[in-house]
Amino acid sequence: MKKILLFISFSLLFAEGNLCSLLPDNIGNYSSYEKCKSVNIQTDTVKGEQAYKEYKKNNKNISLQILKGGPSYQFISVFSMPLTVNTDETFISTTTCKKLKCAVTYAKKEHNGIIVVMLDKKIPAVLVFTFENMKPDEVVKILNKVDIQKIKNNL
Repeated sequence: MKKILLFISFSLLFAEGNLCSLLPDNIGNYSSYEKCKSVNIQTDTVKGEQAYKEYKKNNKNISLQILKGGPSYQFISVFSMPLTVNTDETFISTTTCKKLKCAVTYAKKEHNGIIVVMLDKKIPAVLVFTFENMKPDEVVKILNKVDIQKIKNNL
């Protein structure tokens, strides 16, 4: 009986959650190649949800991840003050993306990076967009195809 309850609990923990329904199947010409992965986290002090989906086009990879509640706290501090760092190897900046606060980190030589968009500070919730083998102009075009406002409104 304990094994059955453990299996049911584990299955529910990693079951596809509501956040998965907010991640699109395709972003422009990029198609998801795996089912959305979702995790619900609950302890005495932390409650949260996370959904993750990967997309691919040729040798270019992107992923979208929604973090809601406890898991998003690790990204919240980056929005506390304006920041811009530009070196030969890296560009880091806090800015706005579609009228929402976002933080951009780009590795110039590797052509990869991460964009974190603040969806809601009260819940809290963030959208994490990672990319590989892309230049900044490509990334902006793809990010503009994601309906971030729809994701924000349906948290």
